[in-house]
Amino acid sequence: MFKSPRKTPNAVENLAENWDVVVVGAGIAGCMTAGTIALKGKGNVSVLLMDRNPPTEAGKKTVLGWVCGDAVGEHHIKYIHEHIGTTYGKPEMENRVTAVYVYSPDMKVRVPFEGPGYVLDRPKFAKRLLDDALKAGVEFRGNVQATELIQENGTIVGLHGQTVGPGVNQPFEIRSKLIIDTSGMSTKLRRNLPIPSHIEKEINKDDVEPTARLNAKLRDGIEVEPFHCDIYLDAEKAPGGYLWLFPKSEDKVNIGLGIQQKRSPKPLSALLKDWLAADDRFKDIQPLSDDSNLTGSWQVSVRHQNDCLVANGYMICGDAAWFPNPISAGGIGPGLIGGIMAGEAAVRAIEANDFSEKQLWQYNLDFVNHYGNKTAGLEVFRMYLQTLNNDQINYGMRHFLSSDEATEISLGEMPHLSVGKKIVKLFRGLGSYKAFSGLVFTMGRMRALNELYQNYPKDPAQFDAWKANVDSILAQGRARFH
Repeated sequence: MFKSPRKTPNAVENLAENWDVVVVGAGIAGCMTAGTIALKGKGNVSVLLMDRNPPTEAGKKTVLGWVCGDAVGEHHIKYIHEHIGTTYGKPEMENRVTAVYVYSPDMKVRVPFEGPGYVLDRPKFAKRLLDDALKAGVEFRGNVQATELIQENGTIVGLHGQTVGPGVNQPFEIRSKLIIDTSGMSTKLRRNLPIPSHIEKEINKDDVEPTARLNAKLRDGIEVEPFHCDIYLDAEKAPGGYLWLFPKSEDKVNIGLGIQQKRSPKPLSALLKDWLAADDRFKDIQPLSDDSNLTGSWQVSVRHQNDCLVANGYMICGDAAWFPNPISAGGIGPGLIGGIMAGEAAVRAIEANDFSEKQLWQYNLDFVNHYGNKTAGLEVFRMYLQTLNNDQINYGMRHFLSSDEATEISLGEMPHLSVGKKIVKLFRGLGSYKAFSGLVFTMGRMRALNELYQNYPKDPAQFDAWKANVDSILAQGRARFH
């Protein structure tokens, strides 16, 4: 079994706990990280998983539930099985789909954007992840939150926290060899990191999109095809974002939208209401509240991941590290695989008894090489897409975006811009030189960023020069597409 926490004298409080690893936040990334450490540590590592919610609601984002699109690619699930042997099925995997289709604003074009995947029962998936972590030997503590990190000599050595919920909040202190922060996009631990590091502390407001979703049952006699997820591009109905319909069955759906707030003349709730009223499939729709997963909204990062995920005694993962895809805003898959990588890095550090930035650096390389090497390019492509009107999107999808090119874009790779007739036709059809030149500019910046990430620095000493090049290219994109 795992090591029991030791009690040690402390000048501030009578007793302070002592753990090998503390994971803050029991969402998808947190549970996967903690469980991986316990499994790979083979019972020789003490792991504490903290969450502000009770165990029955671990990882819950707000009082409205696990606000999410609930979709995850099959390749992410296979990665989990290959690395820790876990398999999933019903009830947590509510529906399997064979593709994600993207529709043009005029609904005349439909292209497959990604491969097979699953639509989750999000509360049950959360329970399964926590149960797996507990079986592996993780100790869970709910109704608590971390308030600040403790540092000594430039290294994080613990945290202060407090209990939450009814009654008097009780402060506490925990000492740990390693703190792994999986507590969300705007985590105060990252923002107030008290030691020098390469980790970015703040996120730009333009890299955050509000989203809203509801789980619902369609009225009697109305069904959807349950074998594919649907994404609808429409610069008027979802400015700077998209609408989605992810089927849980023929008559049960997860529907919602995400937008870029500065491009929207209406609030998010009004846009969702308008879509429900305009689509006949949603007439007399019955919102569901399975396991208290209510209709709600949430903010999601749509930028590339934090370029550095480690500091002395501290790591970030999942939403806390801005893992969601810049185009789709999907964060479940990268949170799962990132959790495994973070857990593996933690075990290596424990075995070496070295929790320095340099020792933990391989986690950066693992994530970039497997997933993160294309996300900065996708961020520039997202900036470009948000400048297009519906006519330009319609034309581009009709004459430029083949299924092969859609797959390339979803992987962050260069869609092939052929010379001759096709490129001339695209130029004329987009209706403006600005839109066409913007696309050429975007392709060039995506290519440059992809090349940079293929050469991610293998040592922290090389990071600053590399990062300056990344930031310069992204700044060019923001300046052009603001």
